[in-house]
Amino acid sequence: MTATIEPKPVAAGSPLWTFWRVFRKNRMATVGLVMLAAILLLAIFAPAFAPYDPNSSEGVESADVYQRPDATHWFGTDDAGKDIFSEFVYGTRVSLVVGFFASFISIVIGGLIGLTAGFYGGRTETLLMRFTDMMLVIPDLPLIVVIVALTKPSLWNIIFVIGIFGWTTTARIVRSQTLAVKSRKFVLRARGLGAGNAYIIRRHILPLVMPIMVVNAVLVVSSAILNESTLSFLGLGDPSAISWGQMLNYAFSRGAMSSGAWWALTVPGLGIVWVVLALTLLGQGLEQVLNPRLETHHLTPGRPIVPKEAAKPSKREAALEVQNLSIHYLKEEGRPPARAVENVSFTLLPGELMGLVGESGCGKTTLMLGLLRLLPAAGQIVNGSVLFQGQDLTTLGEDKLNELRWKGISIVFQGAMNALNPVRTVGDQIAEAIRRHEPDFPREKLPARVSELLELVGIAPARKDNFPHQYSGGMRQRAMIAMALACNPKVIVADEPTTALDVMIQAQILELLHSLKSRLGLAVVFVTHDLGVVAELCDKALVMYGGVTAEYGDVDTIYNAPRHPYTQELLKAFPDLSKPQKKLSSIPGYPPRLDALPTGCRFAPRCPVAFERCHTEAPALRVIAGGAADHVASCHRIEAEQ
Repeated sequence: MTATIEPKPVAAGSPLWTFWRVFRKNRMATVGLVMLAAILLLAIFAPAFAPYDPNSSEGVESADVYQRPDATHWFGTDDAGKDIFSEFVYGTRVSLVVGFFASFISIVIGGLIGLTAGFYGGRTETLLMRFTDMMLVIPDLPLIVVIVALTKPSLWNIIFVIGIFGWTTTARIVRSQTLAVKSRKFVLRARGLGAGNAYIIRRHILPLVMPIMVVNAVLVVSSAILNESTLSFLGLGDPSAISWGQMLNYAFSRGAMSSGAWWALTVPGLGIVWVVLALTLLGQGLEQVLNPRLETHHLTPGRPIVPKEAAKPSKREAALEVQNLSIHYLKEEGRPPARAVENVSFTLLPGELMGLVGESGCGKTTLMLGLLRLLPAAGQIVNGSVLFQGQDLTTLGEDKLNELRWKGISIVFQGAMNALNPVRTVGDQIAEAIRRHEPDFPREKLPARVSELLELVGIAPARKDNFPHQYSGGMRQRAMIAMALACNPKVIVADEPTTALDVMIQAQILELLHSLKSRLGLAVVFVTHDLGVVAELCDKALVMYGGVTAEYGDVDTIYNAPRHPYTQELLKAFPDLSKPQKKLSSIPGYPPRLDALPTGCRFAPRCPVAFERCHTEAPALRVIAGGAADHVASCHRIEAEQ
């Protein structure tokens, strides 16, 4: 008795099925695959499609030479009376064979060099990458032409030569990806467990590098086909093998142009264009499928995904009012979004400075970018409103929003050296902000305005013609503040403007912000990790955890009577220099992943006073009884105590 083993079907949740589900929704990849499949079918079943033998001249008469396309010869004939369509069909085989085999050689060589250089580093990397750089600057096509001309013109010689000169880009890409992967914690863990280099490369690095190699391989195929066509067109192809390049060579050298036989040139030319376009579309589509970040290219950054009516401002004359703002980072279908901000509200009056506090990954920067709708493409406002001067910024078009950016609300980005263009002077970059947002500003007054702004933030006006690298860290941060003030905004959002600065420079920047707030009546949102800065500088504090508001109120209340356990734990971790020295406490565990949030309260897994309800039900934001009207916190214990 013989048992029959049925092939195991692909599970609906398997990686292959997930890849196919995403792939078929990518129009670029789908069109490229269909185009490539059509030409592959033509090549595989060439005898079935070709009506004539492309190498046979039997029965050809003089009247058949350069015969125009008709019912007998769909694409006409060549100078020998041979059917061009039949030659095209069989030429497809040769061109694709050269492309795929040469690409395989290039990817293998480039992949090995890139993996070796990236993984082993040191002298090995230096030697291999210097050799790669040297090969990269040498024009490959002229070198290929010379080598093929000096060797026997055979199809396999052409494949080999094209293959060994097409690996440089692959090597650089693979090396870069390998460098990024080998420093990941799971690779370090494998090394700590005693895994050998070959095992780590095969099991941990190669699977993550392979997708980018596949994308690059598809693009290298088109390059190889173009190189073969060029060689054959120059008369360096294999005369015994019909390819599209050979067809072009024969047509040009045998008077197709002078005879008006346009079809002899057009048909192979269109074949080359078809395949190159198909491979390019497929390669670009695969890159979008394999890199989910690129899958959001069709989204409009920061726009609400559900149309809604504009929110109405409250009765108070607020400089900025945020109501129940929720921001999600969308992923491919089937995967939950990262809920980076959920139902966050606050009100900022003119002349107020609010500190936005929380650990890394709690949603502070996303909230800040959401205020100005500067989110990346995947970031979408799914609920809530941002009110400025009676207008809901979440409902405005891009043109209207640009009118308010910098003139109404401006931003000071984290890391001034990265935010400033290194090849333009600081003064020119400040002037650019004015030119873009105030086009009617007199050009002749720009230098004076730039000098005034620099002087306002404590930089000598003469330094406006310096480049960013000629400024110290503190001066660069001051320059960023000057740029934010360029169009006299009402609100400034400062994203950790004192990061990477020493204590003295931090104090100067903070003093500058406080001074500008008082002198200009600015409302400031100050994003920071430093509770000491919030206590010294801010009027209000918004404590965030896991994308939600943990506690919100005036600074004195937050510091002297915190009600949320997370706020209390943060303050315990902050040293009090007025009391005897003691061991600093820390909050055990890590903030939650925003695409895998715990059930119930998001702080419950780390909370020292959590009880059963905290793990099953998310707490609502509650006003603290007996306190200030705007002091709120989200904790079940507050409800129980009140």
